Amino acid sequence: MTLFPQDMRQRLRNPSGRFALVIGLISLAIFVGAMMPTFIGGVDNYKEAKRLKSREFAPPPGAWVRPWLVQKVNIMLGAEQPIQWRPVDFVYGPCAAENTRQLPNQQFREAIQYSCVELRRIQLAYAGDCATTNNCDVKLVAKDELRAVVAVLDTAFEHAGFVEPITEEQ
Repeated sequence: MTLFPQDMRQRLRNPSGRFALVIGLISLAIFVGAMMPTFIGGVDNYKEAKRLKSREFAPPPGAWVRPWLVQKVNIMLGAEQPIQWRPVDFVYGPCAAENTRQLPNQQFREAIQYSCVELRRIQLAYAGDCATTNNCDVKLVAKDELRAVVAVLDTAFEHAGFVEPITEEQ
């Protein structure tokens, strides 16, 4: 048997099962050999991403809740459409009971729970002011109540130890 049999033309036109298997395995080996560095690089990148998301690099629990709530309040303050008045339902996500239980500081936890309840109440109480897309006029009273909720969040955030107090040298 030679490397290239004389009847190669016939084998290519009407390959046997064994010949097709050999050609398939050779093609697979070439593909795997070419893609292996990409696969290895992807696994290394995935491991690095998981390492960066580990607890040692994560912010303290709850440090992101206040900025998230303040961002939603700012969206509500400048609401021009109903979707902006209801950017999120303040019952789920960070406001859910199972998530607020994870917050380390009791005072901060209570402030977050209070803020979520108040934001939900404000959202529902003034929903009629921003019910249609052509007439979304949030009353000044609602905006004042939203600002009061943010003030409570700010005070609790400062006392929770997430922010270092400003000294005279700064």
